[in-house]
Amino acid sequence: MMSLLSQAMTYYPYVFHPITVLGVGILVLIHHEWTRQDGDQSVLWRRVGGFLGVGLLALIPTVAYFGITGANPIQSTMGNSWRMDALVAVGLFIAGVGMWYLWRHFDWGQLIPGAMVVLIAVTIPYIALSPFWNVSGHVIISLMPALYLALVDRKFWPFLAIPIVMVYNRIFLDAHTWAQSIGGFVIAAAIILGLYWLQTDGSLRSEPESTTL
Repeated sequence: MMSLLSQAMTYYPYVFHPITVLGVGILVLIHHEWTRQDGDQSVLWRRVGGFLGVGLLALIPTVAYFGITGANPIQSTMGNSWRMDALVAVGLFIAGVGMWYLWRHFDWGQLIPGAMVVLIAVTIPYIALSPFWNVSGHVIISLMPALYLALVDRKFWPFLAIPIVMVYNRIFLDAHTWAQSIGGFVIAAAIILGLYWLQTDGSLRSEPESTTL
């Protein structure tokens, strides 16, 4: 039994890598908002294309770092490195700003700009704490889209299983301590809930159940 659990925990952060969870979560949110607006298919594909294009901006800090320093990418990404954490967080910050601007410029709706404000906000403590405290970025980044989706619509609550399992995963693999893993969850949850509360004029109520997605 422990062998099966060990194998599952070993593969879990790769199958549910936080960047993948974030990307899929944002795509689900884009699709959800598009269905509410009853737009045609071309509108959806323009938004998906915009998301993919802007998402490439997240790579700028990491590519620039390796280009300038000449560091070995494989060695640099092995284990826990506050520099890599900070580069990823800065990249997400840049992509979040780009997405926010794109959606505002084309007036594509409110959900994505709201989500980008939350994404930008959770990267700030991640960047600030990384050099001093090895807070779990896996937990923070995977929680952001899962909790935001759950707040937007109750049908997305199952997504929360991903960051909840991630909390235990980081501890099981000795990647983080209980404080670092749970701390990341609490910090991110507080920011997400607080900003969503402000965005919804003091309400945390999600939308009614919907069968359209």
